[in-house]
Amino acid sequence: MPELIPVHHLPDAGRTMISVDRIEPRGAAVQNDVHRHDFHELFVFATGTGEHMIDLEHVTLKPPCVHLVAPGQVHRLSRSADCTGAAVMFGTDVMIEPTLPIDVKGLFRAAGNGQAFPIDTDQLGEALHLIEEIEKGSNKGELPGVVRSYLNILLMKCAHWQGTSGSHRPGRTDHGDPVTRFTDLVELQFLAKRQVHAYAGDLAMTPGHLNELVKKRLGKSASEVVQDRLLLEAKRLLLHAELSVKEVSHALRMEDPAYFNRVFKKATGMTPMEYRTHIREKYQR
Repeated sequence: MPELIPVHHLPDAGRTMISVDRIEPRGAAVQNDVHRHDFHELFVFATGTGEHMIDLEHVTLKPPCVHLVAPGQVHRLSRSADCTGAAVMFGTDVMIEPTLPIDVKGLFRAAGNGQAFPIDTDQLGEALHLIEEIEKGSNKGELPGVVRSYLNILLMKCAHWQGTSGSHRPGRTDHGDPVTRFTDLVELQFLAKRQVHAYAGDLAMTPGHLNELVKKRLGKSASEVVQDRLLLEAKRLLLHAELSVKEVSHALRMEDPAYFNRVFKKATGMTPMEYRTHIREKYQR
């Protein structure tokens, strides 16, 4: 399937590619363009102020803190001239490593919940030290396993800090949990599967039981979870992709653009074209 949205890629892309970008003081405030990646991005902010838009949710920059951006999420960072820190970028294969603890595998899960969390000065020092080791190892061409080990430690530390920060992460639990498995399946298959019974079949349970578990945990029905994920993708495309509304509809596998218009307006109060105009004016695209 062709790319629906232009995405940023890791340089010299490879399965184990890990890269570090330093966030250093500038002569003036910096505002990035709205974009998205096909890799994970872990930001550690040490100083400064600003705002980070992640999937249309706005997070105030309050260092020291960690921000997480998962593959496919649209984001834009606006930061003050005195902002410092670092961003670690790595491929999707890192997060499926069998030896990683469950909480690490869930670190970037549940978009919009717990993707930005505070850390204290001691934790900041630990994070920056690990990032320095990752950067030095990458630049010196050390064995990939050594650099990967430092990254794994950083991820484990961040998962622990995230869990103790009070960040609300509904549904974050063991990967064998049916609600977690359901949300993971939705993330992978929302374009191909729209019916709750299809997911219930994958999970070997009845649609009613699945819906009951999801509603109890997430406060919404299973069908609403699927619709929300589809709506999020529609918003991403309308903001960032150079596609007509009809092409967006087809990209979402909704072959009737009129139906797409009705569904979108019912959910947002705006037609797709009205939303595109509004959101692009907001982000000056």
